[in-house]
Amino acid sequence: MKRRMYRARRRMNHVISELSHALLLAGGREIDLRLVREDDGLRLHLEGDFTPEHQRSMEHMAKLLQPLVRDPALVETYGELPGEDQYSEESELSLVGQMVDRSAVTVEPGRVRMDLFLAY
Repeated sequence: MKRRMYRARRRMNHVISELSHALLLAGGREIDLRLVREDDGLRLHLEGDFTPEHQRSMEHMAKLLQPLVRDPALVETYGELPGEDQYSEESELSLVGQMVDRSAVTVEPGRVRMDLFLAY
C-alpha cells in the first residue's frame, strides 16, 4: 500500500504540473486548485480561466482527460520517461487522462472546472 501511495503522489504532482502549464499556455490568469487526500486516493479540484481563442483547445483537453478507455500499461510504460521536449502538449495531456482513475471536466466560455481522482 505504501508503494501505491507513493506512486499516486508522484503521478498527482505530474498531473498538477501539466494541467497548470496547459492553463497558463491558454492565457489563464487564475488557477484555483484544491487537493484532498481521501482514504482510497487523491482528489484534485481544479478551476481556471483561459482566453476566448483557446475555447476549442480547452474542449479538446477535456476529451483527452476523460478517455473512454484507460490503459494502466500505457501509464506504466510512458509515465516515468524523462524529457519534456520529446512530447507534444497533446500527448502529455493524453497521458494525464490515462493517469487518473476518474475525471469530470466542464468547459464553459473562458472557464474550465475539473474533478480528478487518482486511486492508491
